[in-house]
Amino acid sequence: MGKFSTVVIEPRLLRAGDAGCYVGCPGLLKRMDAAGWIKPVVQRKKMTVYRRVDLDACCARLDAGEFPEPDDAACQSEKAFSIP
Repeated sequence: MGKFSTVVIEPRLLRAGDAGCYVGCPGLLKRMDAAGWIKPVVQRKKMTVYRRVDLDACCARLDAGEFPEPDDAACQSEKAFSIP
């Protein structure tokens, strides 16, 4: 009998849950979205889809030492980082 190899084809588009796992955690994906690093291809009520290429570009920015900071001024206030 001959040997067969298995080819794994990864999808080009990822739903929000899978995209969150792909970048590390869903919270990081939300920060990337809030900072404007990534935009979904499709965004509807129950379906948000991201391109894998865009996620790879965001991961490359993380590897380079950047971290997504949201543009919202309320998130950057002193109260957002205070410990109760």
